[in-house]
Amino acid sequence: MQKKGTIMLLSGELDKALTAFIIATGFAALGVEMKMWFMIWGHNCLKKRRGLFSRRRKPDPAREGIYRDLATDNFLQPMVEILNRGGANHLPLSQLNLMGLGPKIFSQMLKKKNIPSLESLIKEADELGVKFNICQICCDALGLSVDDLIVPNVEVKGVSAYMKDTMDAQVNLFI
Repeated sequence: MQKKGTIMLLSGELDKALTAFIIATGFAALGVEMKMWFMIWGHNCLKKRRGLFSRRRKPDPAREGIYRDLATDNFLQPMVEILNRGGANHLPLSQLNLMGLGPKIFSQMLKKKNIPSLESLIKEADELGVKFNICQICCDALGLSVDDLIVPNVEVKGVSAYMKDTMDAQVNLFI
């Protein structure tokens, strides 16, 4: 029987996202079937970076209507999107953020030690077969679209699917 693991990434902070992906790629490299779940701000590391005033495309009911109730979308969702543009290379640190200078210093320190960036860890996790899932409620509440993510094979699932995955797993981490 193949071993399984799950990681729930709740935080949108660089150091916590790095930790989650280092652990996920480590387990996947050992042959453990890993599933990563992203909730609330955890999805920020998977988002494509948008310009501050970039146009937001109209949601496609055939695609996004499956996991979002488009009828209840409102003007607050685009406002949150403007304030929270995301992107793996633009996440804050949980400590010593220093108005955005902290992540730049931290990234340079990692680079000098040949530790991969978050974006390359995400690509490596995808290549190793780590499965990515985003909470359906978060997609609906924040107006997220899987088309706006850097990883092509992200699934949107509900909390019961997460619970089933954790019950089937030998390892379950919450970051």
